[in-house]
Amino acid sequence: MRKKSIIRRLLSWIIALALIAALVIFVGIPLYSQKDEQVDNPPSISYYEGEGKKLTMENDSLAFELDENNTHFQLTDKRTGKTWYSNPQDRASDPIALTSNKDTLSATLLVTYTTSSGEVTLNNYAYSIQNQTYTVEQLEDQAIQVEYSVGEIEKVFMIPTAITKERYNAFTDNMSKSTKKKLSSNYSLVEPDKLDSRSNKDELIAMYPSITEQALYILKSETSADNKGKIEGYFKEGGYTEEDFAIDEMLVAQKADNSGPVFNVTVIYRLEDDELTVEIPYKKIRYKAEYPITYVSVLPMFGAAGTQQEGAIMLPEGGGALIRYNNGKLSQNPYYANLYGWDYGIQRKEAVSETKNTFPVFGMMQPDGSFICVMEGSNSYAGVNADISGRYNSYNTVYAMYNVLHYDQYNVSAKTPRLVYMYENDLPEGSILQRYRPVAGGDYVAMATAYGDYLQKHYPEMQTKQVSEDMPVNVELVGAINKMQVKFGLPIDSVVATTTFDQALEIITDLSNQHVNALNVRMTGWSNGGVRQKVLTGVHVVGAMGGEKGLKKLAEEAKKQGVSLFFDGITCFAYHSNIFDGFSTFSDTARHTTREQVKLYPYDIVTYQPAEWLDEFYLVKPSYAKQNASNLIHYLQDKQVSGVAFRDIGNLLSADYYSRELVTREQVKQLNIETMQEARAAGEKVIIKEGNEYAVPYADLITDMNLSGIPYAIIDDHIPFYQIALHGHQDYTGSAINLEGDYQTALLECAEYGAGLNFTFMYANTAVLQDTNYSCFTSSGYQNWKEHVTAMITRYQQEMKGLNRLAITGHEILADNVTATTYEDGTTVYVNYNTTAYDAGALQIPARDYLVERGNER
Repeated sequence: MRKKSIIRRLLSWIIALALIAALVIFVGIPLYSQKDEQVDNPPSISYYEGEGKKLTMENDSLAFELDENNTHFQLTDKRTGKTWYSNPQDRASDPIALTSNKDTLSATLLVTYTTSSGEVTLNNYAYSIQNQTYTVEQLEDQAIQVEYSVGEIEKVFMIPTAITKERYNAFTDNMSKSTKKKLSSNYSLVEPDKLDSRSNKDELIAMYPSITEQALYILKSETSADNKGKIEGYFKEGGYTEEDFAIDEMLVAQKADNSGPVFNVTVIYRLEDDELTVEIPYKKIRYKAEYPITYVSVLPMFGAAGTQQEGAIMLPEGGGALIRYNNGKLSQNPYYANLYGWDYGIQRKEAVSETKNTFPVFGMMQPDGSFICVMEGSNSYAGVNADISGRYNSYNTVYAMYNVLHYDQYNVSAKTPRLVYMYENDLPEGSILQRYRPVAGGDYVAMATAYGDYLQKHYPEMQTKQVSEDMPVNVELVGAINKMQVKFGLPIDSVVATTTFDQALEIITDLSNQHVNALNVRMTGWSNGGVRQKVLTGVHVVGAMGGEKGLKKLAEEAKKQGVSLFFDGITCFAYHSNIFDGFSTFSDTARHTTREQVKLYPYDIVTYQPAEWLDEFYLVKPSYAKQNASNLIHYLQDKQVSGVAFRDIGNLLSADYYSRELVTREQVKQLNIETMQEARAAGEKVIIKEGNEYAVPYADLITDMNLSGIPYAIIDDHIPFYQIALHGHQDYTGSAINLEGDYQTALLECAEYGAGLNFTFMYANTAVLQDTNYSCFTSSGYQNWKEHVTAMITRYQQEMKGLNRLAITGHEILADNVTATTYEDGTTVYVNYNTTAYDAGALQIPARDYLVERGNER
């Protein structure tokens, strides 16, 4: 009988593959035969015609002044007197910057577009401000709007390209003899009776039709821009006006066409209480279809600090990081990371590291004042750039760069190396919006507190949250994995239980008996085939773990013991799923801009390229993912569990770029928020991983926060910026301590960052992981950790008792690898990462340990 069931299973797979192949052949043929066209957004060219005034805005906190001559501005904090400049004041004397880099020092925007040769970046100083191809307007609501025309634009001079002989003589009669002589060297007289002798006769007639009837003075084609500027002055001396220019332009039949790249970008400045907001509406961006705009960088030199300035750049790396000004690390790459991580809807050929920022803030910290910039609006398109002085110029800088049109490369044929770029058809909705908030003093704690105030104001949900009294503990239990096993002489992909529901209850009881408080348990790999879970079109409990009965018993017992029990699910990826699971790779998979399905592989740790010998998985359509999440929420609603633990929502954010059903990253962000709200409305608590800012207001617990981030060599210090903003309002933990290469350092980071503790266990012997792709769980054997972990948790919760509901009011780096975190009641937690004790007189911190000193103990 078992042999027959295996044969039936193999036959079902063959039938499924045949059906899918037929579907692709039948429906998939027109996929690449239909060409999608980009929306036509032709740019216009505007010129500044103002009087060079200074435009101002002011309120009780801030004063803003913009110079119409170059659109540079200054922002003054009236409370402290500190002034921040859009561009460095001494940039003209920079001894390092070359010409192009000096232009960037004077820019307020960088615009990047793509051609078949690659990306090109234009700074708006050389390609707009210098040519005065912009307009400035003070709006009624006390906002100032600047509309830039950025590109290779030839300046329009108020001089005639062609002018009749009579009019030419009339103007030159009003000029001095020397001026008249200078002017004559730039014009050629062409008379009708001498046209036949000219080799370019046809060209002249096509350009100036009236030349067959009247003599014209024609501007020489090789006249330089400098000369044109002088000629403009000569004609002005002769009384030449705009009306005269309009008359003479009528003689020109074919106007010179500026066929190069030109872009319109509108920037709106506003003062709102103690913040300067900078907005760039996406729908006001204009570009030529042959020059798709791919990135816009906003105020790349705002707050730039020179070589004599003290201070640091604050970055959203991990919990926060500092690059000290002028640190001399020029052999290291500049800093860049994507906000909210990689968008899997975009192709990626290799992944050396997963650059990711979970919160949208950067800033500058100086002794006499600091600022933070909160990236609001359509911030999922953003990335953060930072660099030190000495590489391209003499300034330390930090700014945000935003995707405009996403694109990928499509290989036309295997017979040719030619690649075609395929773009989104239209601009994103919404706006780029940045909030610059000056902060008194040079203290990153004050900056983080200002960000915390912003979160409380911006997300009302944060104001009503209740955090646990004790430091939270999260235990993730690995329920089942898939493993190839030989049965009846055949290799069969089987589901193997690594922690049954009964064993999970045993672990929960052990921890409860050891007085572990604020315990949250996350069951992973409990349904639909285990950890690499099949799609949640239906929820099927793994029978090898104990089935529905085992789940029900576990939920009831956990509730009796006061343990919060959550069940894990992944919604955006499809593993091991086919049409019999309710998943079609053709209709349910997200697509790149090339219309190819988003098929993914894990990345090889040696080559950093996709490991195509491993099982592939798919990014599913956002609507499909949302329905799967709803299925999970609905299933858990009557199971007496505490809630749902999302493996992807709150830390992964990927778009579907299929042109016919485009779902942007911003739209996916909103869908994820709606899913979390749905869970809460169903009475379920929510756990997320890592904690992207937009998801935090709806999460009861954030696990696996990357506290210290990636150790980029250009970074000098890691700080708990994000955690200072959240502490007392949000429960969170670090990564799984027992899975870290150095678990003691992971524990110490939790103590420094005010985080709860997190562990990942399986009940089975980890030898079961041999010959699987689950080596990440090698250190998860519960029996090996049992005694050590309970002692670690007990000590941590006892010594940190009462701190979880308090705000962090101070953080210091006392020495290399020695820190102090202070809470609002005066308690200080000292952490020593060194292998030797820290001895500072009365303060002694053991090596590789933490010390909690209560305020009343000093």
